[in-house]
Amino acid sequence: MSKNIVSTTKRKRKANRSKKVGLPAGSLVYFGNKEKPLNIEVFAYNEHSCEVKKVSSAEEALKFIIDSRITWVNVNGLNNIEEVKKLGAYTHLDNLFLEDVLDTEHRPKVEILDEHILVIIKMLYYGKDKQLISEHLALLLGKNYLITFQESEDEDVFDPVRKRLQNADSSLRKRPADYLLFGLLDAIVDNYFVILDKVSDKIETIEDDIIIHPREDMISEIQLLRKSAIFLQKSITPSREVVNKIEKTPHHLIDTDTKHYFRDLHDHTVQIVETLSTYRDILWGLTDTYMGAMSNKMNNIMRLLTLISTIFIPLTFIVGVYGMNFKYMPELEVWWAYPLVWLVMIGISVAMIFYFKRKKWL
Repeated sequence: MSKNIVSTTKRKRKANRSKKVGLPAGSLVYFGNKEKPLNIEVFAYNEHSCEVKKVSSAEEALKFIIDSRITWVNVNGLNNIEEVKKLGAYTHLDNLFLEDVLDTEHRPKVEILDEHILVIIKMLYYGKDKQLISEHLALLLGKNYLITFQESEDEDVFDPVRKRLQNADSSLRKRPADYLLFGLLDAIVDNYFVILDKVSDKIETIEDDIIIHPREDMISEIQLLRKSAIFLQKSITPSREVVNKIEKTPHHLIDTDTKHYFRDLHDHTVQIVETLSTYRDILWGLTDTYMGAMSNKMNNIMRLLTLISTIFIPLTFIVGVYGMNFKYMPELEVWWAYPLVWLVMIGISVAMIFYFKRKKWL
């Protein structure tokens, strides 16, 4: 994950909080920053057929909802508040819940209503530019339909579900709308694993670099990765509660058979949350590992410099003695004195290096 997603999220959160100040409960205001034209994608299907349409208004989309088939209405563009209101009116969804749909900073949750189940969750994926994207997503399950509210249509993680719906042999085509809800949530959770794999690769790379060649700028990389892990934990951890509540709460919209799938999905979310906690612990430990590696590197440098200085101490003494300006120094008049001094100094140096190697100091 790059620095941009963390800093952008912070700026976005501050801007959204300022918008909320002074507004009464149930005020329908889009709190995101993705201003997109409305685009509604409709999948109307049953076991025998699947109709796929793109429409530009809520009225057109709602015409596809009939008893003889399941309809998935995927709304792209939450800034079109009037169209969201129309969908809310059709489903008799209270403005308090519509406010949660439009609030892109809302914590993931699930609301079990009499005739609907509303799920708020974070969809995370890597975009075309390899940057991590965090998108607010709301899913509203009805008797024979599912309405999803996305901030943007540019990218998402639902392409495998779209392909399955257009496959006549797919189990999605043969099951009620609750199984479609499971399929979409499963696609989101599966993509969490992709994000975790990327984080794991970065942690392993930094670990190897610390051991092999620690650098001063690594501490900032570790700090950035730690912030990213905290961001992921805040975004992903509530999904465990969401799936668990759907699986545990009796409701006529969720078949008993489908609950088994939600139970398996809950196991996946538990695994993801535990993995994230492990990564956070590893990242905290990486700081200590880095400091230890840098200290060890500094110790090695100081040891080498100390050994070099130690080797030069006797050589400096000899050179100092023969650098004195006394007239009557016996060796000054002997022709072999100069090469003898060199041989003595080289011998001392070789002997000290050999001794240091035997002691494994060098």
